[in-house]
Order: sequence, then C-alpha cells, then structure tokens
Amino acid sequence: MPLWNVERPIKAAFFDADGTLLSFKTHHIPDSAQIALNELKRRGVKCFLATGRPPYQVDEIPIESLEAFILFNGQFILNRDEVLYREAMDPGDIAAVVEQVNRGLYDCLFMEAGRCYVNRHSERVLRVERQVGLRFAEGDVNEALHNDIFQLNAYLATGETEVLTSACRNVKLTRWNPDFVDVFPRAGGKARAVRRVLEMYGISPEEAVAFGDGGNDIGMLDAVGTSVALGNANPEVKEMASFVTDDVDHDGIYNACVRLGLIDA
Repeated sequence: MPLWNVERPIKAAFFDADGTLLSFKTHHIPDSAQIALNELKRRGVKCFLATGRPPYQVDEIPIESLEAFILFNGQFILNRDEVLYREAMDPGDIAAVVEQVNRGLYDCLFMEAGRCYVNRHSERVLRVERQVGLRFAEGDVNEALHNDIFQLNAYLATGETEVLTSACRNVKLTRWNPDFVDVFPRAGGKARAVRRVLEMYGISPEEAVAFGDGGNDIGMLDAVGTSVALGNANPEVKEMASFVTDDVDHDGIYNACVRLGLIDA
C-alpha cells in the first residue's frame, strides 16, 4: 500500500461533485468535507470544483471556499466575477442527436448555459433524478437547434452508445452512471480544463491534487501529480488513482487531506 505523501507542496485541489463532494444519500456536502475545504483555503490552497453539472445545479455546494468552477465537464470555466472559458458543442452533432431523440431512439437531457431540458421522464431519467436529487424540466428538444448546447446526458446504457457515436463527428463520451453518458466535444473534458486552470494560476500539475469517483474523473485525476479516488469510486478510477480514501459518507475527503498532510486532524 503506497505511503500517503506528496512530492511537492500542494497549491491547488480539484473536486468532483456527485459522489465526491456531494453524497448520493443526502445530496449535500458532508460537514467534514466542508471543514477540509475551509482549512485548505486557510492554508493557501486554491480549491476548484470540477463537475459535469451546469452552473444552475450546484446550489448544494457552498462556494465560499472555492476559487473557480469547471462545469459541463470542462466546457465552461468561471469564477465569481466572469466566465473564463466556454465552448459549445458542434451544431451538426446537436442536430443529429435531436433527430435521433425525435425518432424515439433514446432520451436525452440538453444543457444550455442557463437551463436544461429533457424530452421525457422515462424510468432511466427518473432513476438518475433520484440518485442526484434533482428534477429536470421537460422541454421541446428542437430548441437545441437554435441555442448553444454545452453538454448532453444521453440515456444509453453500456453497449448502446454506438447509435449516437455513429451519427456524430465531434463528440466524447464518459460514464459515471449505468443509465447515461455525458456527451461533450471530442477535445473537451475535465483534463483539458484542469490543465487550463493550472496554467491560468501558474501552478504546475505536480503541485495539484484531484478527488473523484466516476469515469468522467479519470482524465482529471491523470492531469495532476496526486490523485485520490473516493471509497465509493468506480473500480477503474480506484485502479488509476494515486490513493484510495474512504467513501463520501465516511469523511473520505477530510481523511485524505489529513493523510496527505494537507490539513491537521
């Protein structure tokens, strides 16, 4: 079992939301995780949220300890004052997905900068809503043809995604839930966004730590010098992470920060 230490002082910490900062049981951040965030900030470590969620779905996460926010799996980066980066999906790919959804091939959540909407509430959609503690509005998916879309949640299980990828030319798929995949531009993702943020702040990857649990976190964990998988993480995430901590409901973030010497117990 590797020793819990870091080679260089940590100046930045990146945190996924669902299953990492946010409990799937309570849909809130555990008190211990908030204590860790506060102490990291007090010690001068810049803390960043890195999530597939849009800006209007992060109300459960107190922002006082966070420096900036990576949203839509990296398609949107902002701080409290301004948008630092944004990249919408290819309109041609959106048109292809809209056409398939209208044909009833699968269900999909379309995410704009200020709202999101799903074509219907199938059982898969309802299961995801229950897991993340959110309710998605139903809407006319044809509106996506006329607006910037930053990410899709396509409700396709493992082995079903070829219908989408065969019709799109510039998409990347990541999965942290068996009921759907996150869909965003091929060159996008959390890894690119983390590298962009580190460059903005003049911090090297070796001076950064990242915490995650799902498939969409793998690139982010690989983009920093120290990576921590939560105890509830997917097996492939645990396999590649530098360390595996306790699960989100048993003080995983706090315990990891103590073991790494980033905060005191």
